[in-house]
Amino acid sequence: MFIGSLLLQVWYPSSGADPFKQEDFLQLDPELEFDREVYPLGLLPNVGVVVGVSQRMSFSACTEFPCFEPSPQAQTILHCLLRHLLQRNKSEEALRLAHLSAEKPHFSHCLEWLLFTVFDAEISRKHLNKNQLSVPRHVGSHSLLDKTCDLIRNFPEYLDVVVSVARKTDGRHWADLFTAAGRSTELFEECFQRRWYRTAACYILVIAKLEGPAVSQYCALRLLQATLDESLYELAGELVRFLLRSGKDYEPTSPDSDKPSSPRFLGYFLFRSSYKKSSLDKSTSYKEQNAHIASVKNILESHASYLMSGKELSKLVAFVKGTQFDLVEYLQRERYGSARLENFASGLELIGQKLQMGTLQSRLDAEFLLAHMCSVKFKEWIVVLATLLRRSEVLFDLFEHDARLWKAYSITLQSHPTFAEYNDLVQALEERLSSSSNPERI
Repeated sequence: MFIGSLLLQVWYPSSGADPFKQEDFLQLDPELEFDREVYPLGLLPNVGVVVGVSQRMSFSACTEFPCFEPSPQAQTILHCLLRHLLQRNKSEEALRLAHLSAEKPHFSHCLEWLLFTVFDAEISRKHLNKNQLSVPRHVGSHSLLDKTCDLIRNFPEYLDVVVSVARKTDGRHWADLFTAAGRSTELFEECFQRRWYRTAACYILVIAKLEGPAVSQYCALRLLQATLDESLYELAGELVRFLLRSGKDYEPTSPDSDKPSSPRFLGYFLFRSSYKKSSLDKSTSYKEQNAHIASVKNILESHASYLMSGKELSKLVAFVKGTQFDLVEYLQRERYGSARLENFASGLELIGQKLQMGTLQSRLDAEFLLAHMCSVKFKEWIVVLATLLRRSEVLFDLFEHDARLWKAYSITLQSHPTFAEYNDLVQALEERLSSSSNPERI
């Protein structure tokens, strides 16, 4: 390795039994050309990078002339070395080098860049030869893309690397990539079994492109249920939005089919328990769409019921915000079901323990829920949440027109030693209610 007048050059050692040919030199990686704005200084083998220095212009208030500040730069070279070895059919040497570098920084990035450059070269080669007679490949031979995938498959980063490269390339070429890397559904399943749900979600769009919307929707529904079970609500929200968009693939052609559906329209079909069907939509595809949307709805509502029954209110708030679940409609329907509070005293104690009102986030969650409970006039929950938040104005508005509720509330709090911390709240409410009722008595 030496530094030339223009760029950093690397000489690859080769055994005498297999010396370089002229065409081998022509295939050297263009990535080895160091950034021309950077002056290369040397190699850090322990890190696997070439180190150089660049300069940038800056201005100072103490002088009218610009200053030049040196700035260190680094460029990884592992992917270049691996690609060269694979080009020379030295797969075992490439694997040993990769294992030696597995603990170095940016190893995953190097593997991704290796696969990307190889795949990009494969696309370019096919594009150049598409109007020419292609040379048939010998039976049993492997392309450089196949060798690269075989190499990276030995490392746990493989699943992430493949889908990352796919996302950086044109979907028209995905079939070529996954012919070498493996079937997209099998890679998704491997991610799913390993509980790598974020990586698995990245494969959904690939599956939709290569296997069709029905397969991708099935995979997305499985993944949606799994992410909800793991409380990965932001990821679950992305899957819900994908499922809503892909559900339109089942829609029959109509004069209005070119008009984009608004989020409110999609939310209506996702979260409403009943809606008016068009008399024209009688086809099988529409029924499949309804079944597809109903599956999403049932999964979300089941999870909401699970969280509500267990009084996991912080998770419920995160779930609603992440998936845009219609909590108001759900509360209206489940008022006497999973959302019902059986006992005020036990409910107040349990919910107080679950929310841990000493933290700011818990108070914000309680405020979020209180606003929704007020919108559906859910008295039981309003009383509990307003008590935990010490929102005396909300409680006063309730008790001012419901003396029986106030009497039951005050007796319950005063008769339980556990609720002694709310004695001042009860006293303040009692004074305010008495003062508001005195003018009426007069």
